Amino acid sequence: MIHRTIVLACTLLLFVARPAPAADEVGKPTPLFNGKNLDGWVWIQGTPKEGQPKVDIGEVWSVKEDGVLHNKGNPGGYIRTEKDYTNYKLTLEWRFPGPKPGNGGVLLRMIGPDKVWPKSIEAQLQHENAGDFWNIDEFQMKAAPERTKGRNTKKLHPHNEKPIGEWNKYEITVDGGTVELKVNGLVQNTATDCAEIPGKICLQSEGSVMEFRNIELTQLPGAAKPAASAAGPASANKQLPGLEGWHILGNGNWTMKDGVIEGKQPESEKSYTHVVSDKSYKDFKASLKFKCVRGNSGFYFRVKPDEKGLMHGLQAEIDELNNIGGLYESYGRQWVAQPDASLVKQFFKPQEWNEMTVEAHGPHVVVTVNGTKVSEINDTTIAMEGPFALQIHGGQDVHVMFKDVIIEALSN
Repeated sequence: MIHRTIVLACTLLLFVARPAPAADEVGKPTPLFNGKNLDGWVWIQGTPKEGQPKVDIGEVWSVKEDGVLHNKGNPGGYIRTEKDYTNYKLTLEWRFPGPKPGNGGVLLRMIGPDKVWPKSIEAQLQHENAGDFWNIDEFQMKAAPERTKGRNTKKLHPHNEKPIGEWNKYEITVDGGTVELKVNGLVQNTATDCAEIPGKICLQSEGSVMEFRNIELTQLPGAAKPAASAAGPASANKQLPGLEGWHILGNGNWTMKDGVIEGKQPESEKSYTHVVSDKSYKDFKASLKFKCVRGNSGFYFRVKPDEKGLMHGLQAEIDELNNIGGLYESYGRQWVAQPDASLVKQFFKPQEWNEMTVEAHGPHVVVTVNGTKVSEINDTTIAMEGPFALQIHGGQDVHVMFKDVIIEALSN
């Protein structure tokens, strides 16, 4: 089902808006864990040790009859939300049921590929260290230098956790560039200048039996800011005159004239440059026309920009000759669907306008070029929401053009 259409001031783009679901209303407390099952969460296991098998989520995480989320602690890894969140207040209760305490953590604004451990800010849950920060994979943030050693920033006060077996409460506020950790009502840590970027929320499985309950999120005003704000506040993003609803990240030269978006960059420029949509999308149908005069490009979807402006996630490949329409996961698994060269020769028109369509319904993605189905995947590990981006590849002499970009947001 397609919802109402919004036509931007520029005739190049047509968007079909999808109303925000009720669960995502700003200011309304929403359970992240329903107390019944693990719907809305994804299990990511660390690299298995020799002889250790990959296991399903139910072998590590389970829901008890009283609605408590129980974590065995082994094997190591984490569960993460399917959705991305930017600005919010997260509250949860946790305990070590005993007899021994242990280790765990809550990962905030997790971006990039799934791995152990993913790029994020960790709100520590190790026994007697709740309220510490751990910076994972050089996430952009500033913390008190006098309490910071390496990646760890110690809490402000002596630990105020309750005895083993009793419930503790975490109140985590992630608002713009500030992250505040409150343990049992006491502010234990604050970080500033954090990258304001949408990301997952994760709960770690780190070798200890732990339990959680009353996991609740309240989105704060500003949670609907552009999804690509990782490079700074939205007001700081470069705009492309005549193109509303998109912004530029990077140093390449993008112009727009007569409805054509044109990107150029010399080989000497090693950074990547993108035109990124301000909005994020879930299920969609997108079509566009492209002409790749030289070099390499791509059409990103459901992407995760990081604080350096790099795009993490899937792109439909655009090139002057090779792999057109293939699916490539940047900073992840690389090729997830690579087309046969003989097929590309049949449908691709070098140095001419070609038409691409990308349609995504949950994990199912289909790419067609000039009417030929080129790539198809059904992969539950891919991102389910994020913005679009047009790419100029770094370190290459690139000249690429786009026009007639149409994005239809579909209901689930």
